[in-house]
Amino acid sequence: MNPRLWEWTKNFGPTILFVLIFTHGVAQATVVPTESMTPTILAGDHFFLDKVAFPGNYPRPLQKFLPMRPIERGEIVALWSPENPDMRLIKRVIGLPGETLEIRDRCVYINGKKLDEPYAVHIDPYRVNSRDNYGPVAIPPDQFFMMGDNRDNSNDSRYWGFAPRESLIGKPLFIYWSYEQDPDSEEKTVAEWLAHSASMAAHFFSKTRWLRTGTLLR
Repeated sequence: MNPRLWEWTKNFGPTILFVLIFTHGVAQATVVPTESMTPTILAGDHFFLDKVAFPGNYPRPLQKFLPMRPIERGEIVALWSPENPDMRLIKRVIGLPGETLEIRDRCVYINGKKLDEPYAVHIDPYRVNSRDNYGPVAIPPDQFFMMGDNRDNSNDSRYWGFAPRESLIGKPLFIYWSYEQDPDSEEKTVAEWLAHSASMAAHFFSKTRWLRTGTLLR
């Protein structure tokens, strides 16, 4: 091996390996491109995702050997989309395994008791039956009912059903950077990514939401 290349490998190889392991299994920088969690998480919020002990980060044969991380109602979690396994979603846990959930006129009921949801917002003045009334449904074991805080603009369990435990990949921690941008899709072409990156570089100071830096996500 070239001596210069070997020297570079000795100096930077362990660091690169640590970064790869850390971002895969411990924490990962993530950005939300949609408005489904507004006002808790805005389009353009960048945050770290705690990935420790979430089964969706590991091959299925290993998942049964992992410690089972408790999932509580009201937690915000990241998960692989049941509709598109390559797309990450950020939603809030609303219904837990074994519970009966029902939505009546926009209000969520768990086992017949109305749920207090100070985080939920409705911006559409019109009621839509399939969105504002749902169930009742019994939540199966190891499945969760997920919803976005922006109840009138969220693709969630009301449309694609329950989220299995093995689809969960992390818990948002805090916002390290927030950039004002229009909602868009997580899927972009190379040209779209380049244009988006150039726009962020050009408007970094004017469009950064400085006051959101350090905001805890809960």
